[in-house]
Amino acid sequence: MNSQPAFNRGSSTEIAGQIDAVAWAVFFIWVGIAMLVPVPWEWFLMGVGILILAAEYARWQMGIRIEGFWVACGVVCFAGGLWALLNLPWPLAPILIIGLGVWLLAKIIVDANR
Repeated sequence: MNSQPAFNRGSSTEIAGQIDAVAWAVFFIWVGIAMLVPVPWEWFLMGVGILILAAEYARWQMGIRIEGFWVACGVVCFAGGLWALLNLPWPLAPILIIGLGVWLLAKIIVDANR
């Protein structure tokens, strides 16, 4: 029986593409599970955060440049889910998500003016 490695030992671009494809596949599986079971919102967010951070960790372990945007998204999702799960008094997730959106918009505007 011929066993294939989880990732081809091709170029870093090919490996990054494979990591991204696996991450998207797991994301869709997670969304499907969350819809079937009904997973509470806070657990769903934490799961998405873990998935995003795991994909970036895999990239880092394979010597591929990590994407700061996706790390920020993973941290925001995980922190927002944890915050909601702990039922802390002020809404962290929406504030972080709005902050991330403002930061991205400002970055686009600054880059366009260069």
